[in-house]
Amino acid sequence: MNSTPHPPVKVWDWSIRFFHWSLPVLLFLLWRSAGEDMDRHMQLARIMLGLLLYRLLWGFVGTPYARFSHFVYHPGHIIAYLRASLTPAKPVYLSHNPLGGIMVLALLGTLLFQASTGLFATDDIFYNGPLYDSVSGATASWMTQWHKSWFYQGLLVLVGLHLMAVGLYKLRGEALVGAMITGHKAPEPGKVADRLALRPQAFPWLRFAAAVALSCGLVWLIFDGL
Repeated sequence: MNSTPHPPVKVWDWSIRFFHWSLPVLLFLLWRSAGEDMDRHMQLARIMLGLLLYRLLWGFVGTPYARFSHFVYHPGHIIAYLRASLTPAKPVYLSHNPLGGIMVLALLGTLLFQASTGLFATDDIFYNGPLYDSVSGATASWMTQWHKSWFYQGLLVLVGLHLMAVGLYKLRGEALVGAMITGHKAPEPGKVADRLALRPQAFPWLRFAAAVALSCGLVWLIFDGL
């Protein structure tokens, strides 16, 4: 049997890798600045929301492996993967595997919820979220409580699960961190479960520029334009 490794496949484009590694830095800075330096907190919140909106758009128009259509699977496929992953011949995916796809959606949803509640939150003294005046006082209070508690009860829990999963896959011989640094994977022949891109593609700069422009426009509209 031919065991020659498959040539490295470009999986994660540079913008996905920048997005991925920016998140832990931004989350730490947002946590440090909350309640201490709200001007900086709000500026960081703009960046975070812009990145999240970009990732959502890139999930529809981005490079092949970054698209939701490539790693969001039917429930039956997810169950089959769970069964197969318990065997020595665990299927290998270039993009996110079926469980990883669920984690991506969960993290994006959790981050968006955290960011969205902050838009309506208030510290009852000096700072209000940019959409604070568009809701009732009771709703703003509810949003504020969720914004404070969700970081610890939702977001950090998912981050912990994500790190545990990465460690588990490392023990089973799949280096996910390295691929998110270099952007490449070199799978063994015949062991790739998801579909390969037909051929290497140039980075879609026009779609990238449109996604960035739309994301920045939406952030401006939310923070300054309403």
